[in-house]
Amino acid sequence: MFEESLEALPDGRKALERWQTPAEFIAKVEELAAPIKSDKLFNRAEASFLLDAMVLAEFVKFRPTEQVRLVGQSAQWPDGQTGSPKASVNIEITEVLEEGRRRGDEYREGKEAKKETAEDWRTRALAVPERLDKAIERKIAKGYAGKCKLVVYLNMSTYSILQKETEAAIAAVKAKYADNFDEICVLWQEKLL
Repeated sequence: MFEESLEALPDGRKALERWQTPAEFIAKVEELAAPIKSDKLFNRAEASFLLDAMVLAEFVKFRPTEQVRLVGQSAQWPDGQTGSPKASVNIEITEVLEEGRRRGDEYREGKEAKKETAEDWRTRALAVPERLDKAIERKIAKGYAGKCKLVVYLNMSTYSILQKETEAAIAAVKAKYADNFDEICVLWQEKLL
């Protein structure tokens, strides 16, 4: 089953590169991602485009648009576009993880989930502004600034520990870089900030 789903990925990617409604895009992303287990999604190069597609699909759930698409595989940037072919908005996507975290390593076979405490979640919440700041600076260094909306998938769950404080810190980081992008959007804990 897995090898069959990998064989479908090149055509699936091409399908996601066509302009389509958000509902069509979301459905296609879900169809492509469903048979691929996490250990393969995060460790196989041919599946890596799905990570951007999944973030873009989540983004358009919060931000209505006429159409959406991934940009062609050979393009350096942007990762996707919203709007329409005649009035497109460039979307650059990045993910923020804890310092030293590598999801591919986490999902290798035989690896057990790390036990966490409320103190771990508090520490993670306190680290969010610095990690977000570094991710945005990396995108600026690549020369994307001012040419796109930056969509950041903040993959650092705090289980609502210091929620309001962390949201305020995210807003401060976004404000710091507001002039560098058309807009900075942060997907975090099922919200668009």
